[in-house]
Amino acid sequence: MIDLESNPITSTLINSNGIIKVILFLIIWGVVWLPIAFPLTRLIQWHPAAPISNSQKLTLIASLYLIAPWLAWGVMGKDLHQITLIFRASTLNFILWGYVIGIITIVFTDLSIFFLGWLKWKKPPDFFYAIVKTIPLLFLVSFLVAAVEELIFRGLFVNFLMEDYRLWTTAIISSGVFALLHLLWERKDTIPQLPGLFLMGMVLFYSVYLQDGSIALAVGIHGGWVLSLATLDTLDLYEYDDGVNPWLCGEKGKPLASLAGILVVVLAGLLLFFCFGR
Repeated sequence: MIDLESNPITSTLINSNGIIKVILFLIIWGVVWLPIAFPLTRLIQWHPAAPISNSQKLTLIASLYLIAPWLAWGVMGKDLHQITLIFRASTLNFILWGYVIGIITIVFTDLSIFFLGWLKWKKPPDFFYAIVKTIPLLFLVSFLVAAVEELIFRGLFVNFLMEDYRLWTTAIISSGVFALLHLLWERKDTIPQLPGLFLMGMVLFYSVYLQDGSIALAVGIHGGWVLSLATLDTLDLYEYDDGVNPWLCGEKGKPLASLAGILVVVLAGLLLFFCFGR
């Protein structure tokens, strides 16, 4: 681990305002990742000015996210308490409940859209084989994405901000940062989703608040959403009716740019309130 007091970057970080700490962490994260990212872009044959495919995006995200926990520990001086908590038996229960909430809210919303006639289900050839083959990898990816994002945004950043700001000010700032950083990957598709991403961040923060700072439930909910959407898209299980306004039911690749997407997040918030609220 870096000597935090003698290192000028981390020394400044320790004594900075919460927002400055967040910004500096993001800068350090980017600087550490760039030497990894440049060779990867050549390997996956992607140029920053070109559209990015799901497989290319997944490769870059995985390389970025895998260094985040170690950066939080080595550069920021944070211990791995939140990471080890994720793998404890007592915490796995809340992660599983979170997955249930995430999956149920998407299934309920999609079924509602289906009964309204706005969505058509499609059954691919060898459906059950495709499910068995695809789900394990998608579950692993969903857990990795959710665990790292919650560790950073609802764990590390919230801890930084709580040193200087009140609870819900921290929630607003961390959720705003969470939403805006999604612009780094896809601006055109992300801009319409910014309100939904912000609301998503607030609901996930609420789950952490209900668990006295534990990110386990948030990891599960976030992972459940990622798993559900990735399964639907990867297996091409649905299509929207062409005559329906996308702002009502959504578009593929932009799940939070619609009232249906907002409904998913609101339903999760309501389930949290009634099942875990106090």
